[in-house]
Amino acid sequence: MKLMWLCNMIPAAVQEKRKGSASGGMWVDHVLSGLRQQDMDIRILCLGTETDSGELDSRCSYGIFQEGPPYVYLPELESRFREELKAWQPDVLHIWGTEYGHTLAMVNAAEALGLLDRVVVSIQGLCSVYPRHYAEGLPEKVCRGYTFRDLVRRDNIRGQQKKFALRGDLEEKALRKVRHVIGRTDWDRVCTARINPEAAYHFCNETLREPFYEGLWQYEGCQKHRIFASSCMYPIKGFHYLLEAFGELTKQYPDATLAVPGNSYLTMNPLRRTNYQKYLADLTRRFGLENKIEFLGSLTAEEMKAQYLRANVFVLPSTIENSPNSLGEAMLLGVPCVAADVGGVGNMLANGREGYVYQSTAPYMLAHNIRNVFEQGSGAESMSLAARSHAAVTHDPEKNLQELLEIYRSLL
Repeated sequence: MKLMWLCNMIPAAVQEKRKGSASGGMWVDHVLSGLRQQDMDIRILCLGTETDSGELDSRCSYGIFQEGPPYVYLPELESRFREELKAWQPDVLHIWGTEYGHTLAMVNAAEALGLLDRVVVSIQGLCSVYPRHYAEGLPEKVCRGYTFRDLVRRDNIRGQQKKFALRGDLEEKALRKVRHVIGRTDWDRVCTARINPEAAYHFCNETLREPFYEGLWQYEGCQKHRIFASSCMYPIKGFHYLLEAFGELTKQYPDATLAVPGNSYLTMNPLRRTNYQKYLADLTRRFGLENKIEFLGSLTAEEMKAQYLRANVFVLPSTIENSPNSLGEAMLLGVPCVAADVGGVGNMLANGREGYVYQSTAPYMLAHNIRNVFEQGSGAESMSLAARSHAAVTHDPEKNLQELLEIYRSLL
């Protein structure tokens, strides 16, 4: 089999070949590792900051392309992809994600060469749906306000929302043309069917980053009343809701702490701060949380894993997700989880048995469920083990690899 991948990220194996090392690690690395052990030739096209090409070995090569803003379509990229397809003649073309203009460029290139039957698109997030949830829970004056950084970049919250809508337009054009999609939740099945009811839907769960398949959370080993969230960068991550819930919790648990990757929006240069980050800073001070939040900076997979295991509870307060990898990683490790019931979260986490899900617009319920975890103490271990068992099935590397290979074979 000749397989071509189109990725919006550079796999670690490619980075190591080019630079000698790879930082972070991504879930796609685990999948690629499994595929390279199969009887197939692989060509990887990936988005990067500079153009490059090379080989990982005699059966796996790569090409790195550049792209402008993800909401702008580049006809020249379509031309490049057409030449790649002519040269490689793949039996299967797997496009990872729909969030960038290069997906439509590749779909158009495949259509021009009569190869659409060989194309399958994996659903990651869906930019066509995200705009309606982007500013959920934010005051209108915050959405329309600007900081110096926002003025310079013409990119306040409403501007970001519009850019997601533009990306969604490109996404819908691509999805209307394709004949095969890969998904894993009720949410992505419904959303893609609304755009293209004729496309064949193939189910395949995601395999996560390798380090998270080892390790087990234990109550005795965690820092009591420590909350861990995976991001505070964008409104859709719902950190404003979490701050409100955390402010309520600290009244009962004054020793509670909140940890999150990234740099502090409290100490960063105001000229570089987005209006959303300014709003988070205002909320933090309003609730008196300045000394209770730990900003962890950029984390490798191993460092992220250590933070999961250290926490008393993992929280996902997002306003929209498909199947968030951060939730899957926490479940694999057995960390008690509280997650907003958005997108495909309900397919991942059974409420009350494996963790808690709550209405995303109800931070008081978020606080209530975190309090439940705190009050259970070591009793939360039974719930976390149930979540771990579920995640072990959902994210089983070998099972998911075989399902992906079966999808590839069905396109031959």
